[in-house]
Amino acid sequence: MKALIICIDGGDPAYFETAPTPNLDRLGAEGQRLFVKAQMPTVTNVNNVSLICGGPPSMHGITANYFLNPETGEEVYMESGDFLLSPTLMEMGAAAGRRTAALASKKKLTDMIGKGADTVITAEEPPEWLIDRAGPKEEIYSAEVNFWLLRAARAVVEEKAPELFYVTTTDFSQHKFGPETPEGQEHLSTIDEEIGRLADAWAGIHPEGAIFVTADHGMRQKTRAIDPGVVLRGRGIAAEAVPIIKDRYVVHHGNQGGAAYVHLGEGASLDEAAAILNEVPGIDGALPREEAAGRFRLLPARMGEIMVIADEDTVFGVMDEAEREVNLRSHGSVHEQTVPLFSWNAPFFDPGEEASHYDAVRSVMNGLEG
Repeated sequence: MKALIICIDGGDPAYFETAPTPNLDRLGAEGQRLFVKAQMPTVTNVNNVSLICGGPPSMHGITANYFLNPETGEEVYMESGDFLLSPTLMEMGAAAGRRTAALASKKKLTDMIGKGADTVITAEEPPEWLIDRAGPKEEIYSAEVNFWLLRAARAVVEEKAPELFYVTTTDFSQHKFGPETPEGQEHLSTIDEEIGRLADAWAGIHPEGAIFVTADHGMRQKTRAIDPGVVLRGRGIAAEAVPIIKDRYVVHHGNQGGAAYVHLGEGASLDEAAAILNEVPGIDGALPREEAAGRFRLLPARMGEIMVIADEDTVFGVMDEAEREVNLRSHGSVHEQTVPLFSWNAPFFDPGEEASHYDAVRSVMNGLEG
């Protein structure tokens, strides 16, 4: 079993409807082109780990980019491989004697997606040999960093011939430019060109190897921001909202996304807090922890007492006021859950009607086990 998995960060289906993508179209025409579900919350860490582990957060334990540990009271970035509760594709590949590699634009992902891999590279700190092959290092807050990453991935294929290879980009461009813009279309079109070259290099070395291309989440324009913690404190309920999207790349989204965990203070009423939040325009739902965990296949121990879900125009953040107008592109809610999936040379992949993007990787894992 050999497979190349490419995750286009922020690859909302709308981009694929507007930008020319002849190489992805070819992969889909010769294999499969589907629309599948990303995992909630629709943020980078949750979904890249769902892909690399081939399952939902209830299995692997990554429920956010950032969380408040209820046992210690400490707020931490959820980016260490030590948080993972299930094996990665890289670990399973190593156990099966496969050569493995993981490449990411964002350094924050490498400890998780690269857990167990022979080769782990980030575009933020590339090795000299890859700079010689793929060109000078690019700024992480740029579209060009993704083009560099895919050129680097091709060089890794040619130099190291990994048999299991995971590649994931960054979504700075999609946060900045919508699918209707020339910049947004050029970004995906260039990614398509580089994927075409990467796919050809992969097929030349591993003609029996499968290729999957998907996304970790979609992306939408947002006009309203709410701080659920301020809302509740204004009604006399001790509470703090922790943005699920929060990470080290603040320029992307300003730590404002379509879902948040609410942690209640001592003596606060869960039912009262949820009822108040459910009345706020812009909030699609304020779900008690166990209900949200069951609905979205999350790990309750790594959530707040309440999970709030935004409507399609709203994000949650930490602010001085309860609500304000914003103008940004972001993600995190169920409205960014539909993503594309292209599969090529993968007759073993048989998705069901309610397929998730991670089902593709799970099919590879099943092949390794078999």
